[in-house]
Amino acid sequence: MPSTPHRAAPGLSALVLVLALAVPAWAGVPLGAEAAALEPLVERVVTRQLAAYRIPGATVAVVRDGQVVLARGYGDADAGTHTPVVADTTLFRVASLGKLFVWTAVMQLAERGRLDLDADVQTYLEDVRLPATYARPLTLAHLMAHAGGFEVRERLWSEGPPPGTLAEYLRERMPARVRPPGAFSAYSDYGTSLAEHIVERVSGQPFEQYLRENVLEPLGMRRTFFRRTVPPELAADMALGHTVEKGTPRALPLEQVVVASSGSMLTTATDLARFMLAHLQGGQHEGHRILREETVRRMHRQHFSHDPRLSGWAHGFMEFHLNGQRLIGHLGDAYLFHSLLVLMPEHGMGLFVSYNGLGEKDAAQRARMELLLAVLEHDSPAPPSDLPVPTRDFAGRAARFAGAYQTTWRAYHTAEASLGWRQEFRVRDGGDGALLIRRPGHAPRRWVEEAPLLFRPADDPSSPERVAFREDEAGHITHLFLENHPMAAYERVPWYETSAFTYGLLAVCAALFALAVLMGVLHRSPDTFLVAAIGLLHLLFLSGFTLLVRRHGELEYGDTPWLLGASMSSALGAVVLTPGALAWSARAWWRRSGRLALRLTLTGATLAATAFAAWLHHWHLLGLGA
Repeated sequence: MPSTPHRAAPGLSALVLVLALAVPAWAGVPLGAEAAALEPLVERVVTRQLAAYRIPGATVAVVRDGQVVLARGYGDADAGTHTPVVADTTLFRVASLGKLFVWTAVMQLAERGRLDLDADVQTYLEDVRLPATYARPLTLAHLMAHAGGFEVRERLWSEGPPPGTLAEYLRERMPARVRPPGAFSAYSDYGTSLAEHIVERVSGQPFEQYLRENVLEPLGMRRTFFRRTVPPELAADMALGHTVEKGTPRALPLEQVVVASSGSMLTTATDLARFMLAHLQGGQHEGHRILREETVRRMHRQHFSHDPRLSGWAHGFMEFHLNGQRLIGHLGDAYLFHSLLVLMPEHGMGLFVSYNGLGEKDAAQRARMELLLAVLEHDSPAPPSDLPVPTRDFAGRAARFAGAYQTTWRAYHTAEASLGWRQEFRVRDGGDGALLIRRPGHAPRRWVEEAPLLFRPADDPSSPERVAFREDEAGHITHLFLENHPMAAYERVPWYETSAFTYGLLAVCAALFALAVLMGVLHRSPDTFLVAAIGLLHLLFLSGFTLLVRRHGELEYGDTPWLLGASMSSALGAVVLTPGALAWSARAWWRRSGRLALRLTLTGATLAATAFAAWLHHWHLLGLGA
């Protein structure tokens, strides 16, 4: 889960930043023979990224064949003070990479016979009661594939500061169960937190204490911590997160996150190198074993996928297919840090990288994959591939795929449910034997059928990307799945939930509400005042809603609930007044009172308010519960 953002603070010039990036800081780690080739490659890629994307710093570790072949820091931990990043000292908030430690702890307890991965998790939870929504039991195996069936809350709009204890968080922030366990993946911080609490309950120890005794200390990871807030004694070694304003990185205060497993891990590149080596060496490093070899093999193999032809989930590790290779790993995204940890078990190789800034246009998310692909190209070049040829008979079948598909990684019973259209895929018939698929923020792209319900990019034969569809028993297309994106599925939505309908409705309603306010000013009367008040209240809602959607990254814990609550209160006030406006409109037309233009305008605004009220209720934006 992304941690809670803070407002931007002043920073330095881009010129000074670029000069600072030219001097990467050594970690003092002995480098093996592989470093002779990897070191200049990684340095070239990372230093270019930091300068081009306006990212202050990065920390990187590469392991191979039981050795740390590269561990280095690049650039600044703090762009304001030019404190260099040092790989074995500087702490980065690596967010959800910490989930791999939760799942490692779960596998330890499973191999000791204290946990059953296929047992109902309620067996281990005495102080947290999950609703029995579905007959199929929810298991740890489901949670490790993020297929527990929970909706996803607080991705954008926090409900305020986090509760004090993990058990309190699990009880107070419990999301709705919206699908049977094991049906679809929807990346869940809550599900991982449940597993973390189960580790505490079964071991009888606080999670970090258990982890320190059973994973961190045995591996020599003495610079790894789980902290929602950074304690003063660690602050001097922390890399600060940075935004970019007018081309210049700006350091922001240290972030607070909601729960430990969901983003609070602080660590160094050299510590994560030890963790990677342990997983690549059958569960041991330097004579200290944390898992048995058979447990590691079980943990690393695929256990869940939306389509057998696509990547899926191992036990807690995401699966990736790149350059003809199978990789497992995890992404880590705090608001101001972007991280990646990837293992190639068959090749004994691992990569970790973390950036302490968003970069321009969130380029850090792209940067980590660029570095991974550069390392893979060096180690395992992508095999050649031919341009795909459209299937001859596909043109007659293309229309059945057309529609809007929205992610399962969203809320369904809170106000955040209204934002599904922000991650919408639009699919339509390309008219030439291909599909046109538009991803959010991208131009449409042609996709050609490679196998039944499986498509590849028509313009890039080397691309690892694939799109798969699923059909129901009646032959209707219901879902879309992406290669190398196992954390969510995309479900086909009806027309009234699509982005096209949403944009159209908001635009028409906003125009009519503004016109109603104008008429209320020009034609002052009790009747026009009522409709103008409704229009004004809805415009206030739309203003707050737009701010929440577009500027959520700059809102504080306290601001978001206040602004969301005020916006919803405005909308609710308008809805309460709408029946009165409908009664006035009917009476005005019956009596033919007032000018025709005025009646048309105010009636149009009233009908818009009625339709808007239905839309608000559908998306839980009136504060009236599910």
